[in-house]
Amino acid sequence: MPDVVESEAPAGARVRPEPVAPWQHTVFLLGVLALWAVYGWLHPRLLATVMPRGATYISHTILECLLVGTTIAGLYHRRQFIAEVLGKVTLRGAALDVAQGFLIYLAGTAVMVATWMVLKPLHPSYQRDAVQAMVPRSSLEVALWMVLSLAAGTCEEFLFRGYLLRQFARWWGSATVAIVASSVLFGCLHLYEGTGAVVSIGGLGAVYAVAAVRRGNLRSVMVAHFLQDALTGLILHFRHGA
Repeated sequence: MPDVVESEAPAGARVRPEPVAPWQHTVFLLGVLALWAVYGWLHPRLLATVMPRGATYISHTILECLLVGTTIAGLYHRRQFIAEVLGKVTLRGAALDVAQGFLIYLAGTAVMVATWMVLKPLHPSYQRDAVQAMVPRSSLEVALWMVLSLAAGTCEEFLFRGYLLRQFARWWGSATVAIVASSVLFGCLHLYEGTGAVVSIGGLGAVYAVAAVRRGNLRSVMVAHFLQDALTGLILHFRHGA
């Protein structure tokens, strides 16, 4: 995303690009994310029973799709924006995206594990139990988990590293501020995993944001995000659920 802060302008002039969407639309999305984060934080406290995992995966997949649909609906220049954040897909480029996505996955995992270990005391037991309750147990649940991981990898990256990263950069004129703000919000979406997880996943989001800016599109970070969710589910499945 080379134009995350500035667009082309005459020599000697500094013109900040227009926002990617109306500010009211962004505030609305931030409100939705805040409600989602609070619900996730309160869910293990409020409910004595847990929704069947398969139903949970399906409902979360639908919510991810609805969220990205709402995001696209508010864009000023939808086709142009989508073309910019996804870039041109070629067979050779796809192979490079997968390779770079794997490297980003490794870097993000290293950051997340390091911060997770340091902040381990901040993970309440009831929230760790809530995470364990999400682990896929059967083959059908693993398949649904893969679908959810794909939805999360594409939809959340489109929202956080596509829409919000660009919107914040164009509001404040700073890619650094945009990276920090979007990463903090990404971490807060995982309040249900505990305060420590907010920090560690926020660090993961920062890795994704930097990679998206340097790469110029979202394809490789979408691959990394999918790998992060999919492999985590598989590892936990074989460790605890199989």
